[in-house]
Amino acid sequence: MPPKKEPVPAGEMTMAELKRLMKKYNDLMGFDVAGKTRSEIIKFITSQGYTIDHAGKSISRPKQKVKKMPMKVDTPAKPEKKDKAEKKEKTKLKKEDVIQFILKNTEVLKDKRVMKLHKGLV
Repeated sequence: MPPKKEPVPAGEMTMAELKRLMKKYNDLMGFDVAGKTRSEIIKFITSQGYTIDHAGKSISRPKQKVKKMPMKVDTPAKPEKKDKAEKKEKTKLKKEDVIQFILKNTEVLKDKRVMKLHKGLV
């Protein structure tokens, strides 16, 4: 049995327009519109939390406010930038340490792997 024809108030959406808009929303797709009147469809849409804008011909769900909890995070202090002179000193110390290690451990120089590196550098 076809739904009863209701007079559509001026400026409001027709039943066909409401059906087309309902297809865009997954929440509203489960509702069977067969045999329902226009007022029943509007009642269902509003019960699902949507608002109907007849002038703009749209259905929208008002945004719910979400309470955000403030987070307390202790941020670490920014590390100080090192001067170029400090960086050069560190590299010199590292080079000196390597040289001292090699002087103390001369058997390292006799290793085959070190010999291959030495031949490649010369």
